[in-house]
Amino acid sequence: MEALAAIYATAAATDDNDDDNKAFVYTTDSDGLVCGSVAVDVDASVCEALISSAARADATSGDVIDWGKLKYLPPIQLFFTLPVTYPLVDAPRISLSCSWLSAETLEAVQSWMGEIWRMESGMCVLDSYINRLRYDLVSSVTSIRIALTSATGHEVATYNARRQREAFEMQTYTCMICLEPQSGKHCVELSCSHVHCTQCLRGYWAMLIDEGSVGLVQCPHPTCRSPAASDSRRSLVTSSELSHVLSVEQVERYTVLSEQRRVDMDSSRYAWCPREGCSQWGPRDTKQDKLCICSACGFAFCVCCRRVWHGTSFCAIESRLRVIEEYRLALDADPKAVVVLEKRYGRSVLERMLEEQEAEEETERAVSAMAQACPTCGVRIVKAYGCNHICCTQCDTHFCYLCGSFVEKSDPLAHFRSINSTCYMMLLEGVLGDNDQPTEAGMEMDF
Repeated sequence: MEALAAIYATAAATDDNDDDNKAFVYTTDSDGLVCGSVAVDVDASVCEALISSAARADATSGDVIDWGKLKYLPPIQLFFTLPVTYPLVDAPRISLSCSWLSAETLEAVQSWMGEIWRMESGMCVLDSYINRLRYDLVSSVTSIRIALTSATGHEVATYNARRQREAFEMQTYTCMICLEPQSGKHCVELSCSHVHCTQCLRGYWAMLIDEGSVGLVQCPHPTCRSPAASDSRRSLVTSSELSHVLSVEQVERYTVLSEQRRVDMDSSRYAWCPREGCSQWGPRDTKQDKLCICSACGFAFCVCCRRVWHGTSFCAIESRLRVIEEYRLALDADPKAVVVLEKRYGRSVLERMLEEQEAEEETERAVSAMAQACPTCGVRIVKAYGCNHICCTQCDTHFCYLCGSFVEKSDPLAHFRSINSTCYMMLLEGVLGDNDQPTEAGMEMDF
């Protein structure tokens, strides 16, 4: 027993602090029975065969385990009791415990061990049991079935990660940033399989986070940063990689900035809360397209007008002319903007506003062509009849209807008598008699 204990003293266990899973332990009771247990590490090649088989068969915890990245399985715990007459007469009494093998498979393995005793009876088969479990499990037991619950799947994933990390730390790697050889203990392997020393990667990521460039926090290797790289290679790093490299404060800042970036880049699903004092966001409602409820303060608001939620009513129009101009430009060149505006204000409302605005502009053009503006107050005046000396009823300013110039109140006709005036002798220009008719442009009139 001392020899077995020495051989298997370094065998792996699922938890270093779990006394039930020590590599090799045994006791001898008062009757001379030796009782103990050994954690049997399944060989890496056997693990690979088991994993590939399990991934195609009974993988009940696919949400916990990434079978493509699984390389190690937790040890099989072998419990034994050696009778006083072992090994000359009686076989050892054994039982097995394993978090990832089904009960039917464990029974089949125990039956297989019974066959080993029948072939090697009278010999010390305990060591043979251990070695057969380690190297011959797949080749000697048929219909091996892996059955995992959520809890045992998490145990397998945790064990695999620890073993992979231990194997990684035993190697030496060339950092892809400083190009210096580094021990695996001082390096980190990202999900893209590129290896960088922790110090270099920490400095690079910390600089990006301090600058707010969280979208660039990824593997710095050229093949991952290239525009031609696949989306999976250019994706952001995982939370576990961040926690392993950065400080808690840096991870928190990265999380906050990443959340802000996500909301800003996906306005179809999220919106910032407009409530004063609240700087959080909320998901847009899937049924009411314009409704959003802040995840922090619970404020319900319209994502279009940024006001309190107004139900199915269209958004209030703050600037009529601005909205009409936006709609007019959208109709000319941007169909998507037309859809957004019509969803916000209503198609019939916008069409009516545009029609009214065009009528107003047409009236304005007609008035501008016929009217003369007062040089003092700007009121437009249309002369229905009479001479070209006008007195503004708004500000009492006297001016010429033809050229818009000021005329003297005391002698308004002086403007029309002056030889230097552009309106010389044109006091009655444009005045028609009762029997006179307007003529076409460019034709003379008979007097």
